[in-house]
Amino acid sequence: MKSDRQLTPQGNSRRRLLTGWFERGRTMTVQDEPVMPAVARPPQALPEALFSALCNGCGDCVRSCPYGLLSIEQDKAVLSIDFTECDACQKCTAACQTGALRDKMPCDTLLRPQISLSCLGRQDSCRMCTLNCPQQALAFQPSDSGVQQLQCDDQLCNGCGLCKLSCFHGHITLVLSGEKSLPEQL
Repeated sequence: MKSDRQLTPQGNSRRRLLTGWFERGRTMTVQDEPVMPAVARPPQALPEALFSALCNGCGDCVRSCPYGLLSIEQDKAVLSIDFTECDACQKCTAACQTGALRDKMPCDTLLRPQISLSCLGRQDSCRMCTLNCPQQALAFQPSDSGVQQLQCDDQLCNGCGLCKLSCFHGHITLVLSGEKSLPEQL
């Protein structure tokens, strides 16, 4: 039989429920080997193992995104940069009540540009992606063979996707670059 304390409104308050979720996320341990996300997550998502445990697919982040970049797939939030960039407005983080998105996490989607071999910038002076990168994370560098290679500084890039959208020939795709790590103070 359950105690009276558990049956009272105070025992099952919203605050207690949310506190329990936050505590669960704080005490959960990430596996020794990081879990690589299969899809892009919102900018301030926790590492994949924690995100998957906390995101309940409620859709609050989806409704808060002013650009419609988020959707729910398999009961989890997914980021898709197809028609406009993510400007890291953090509205999704503010709307998240489960703690799967946290303002102390870096605003990084983990998406990085991958350039096709037919990129015009490798052959001539097209620099639309580098000119439009708000983080100034992209630069063309000559390779040993003399062909220009696009270099992405992963420390500067936040995965906003503007480089992909500014390439009017479609020679840039965005690929997941790795797993997030927890900051010292979360």
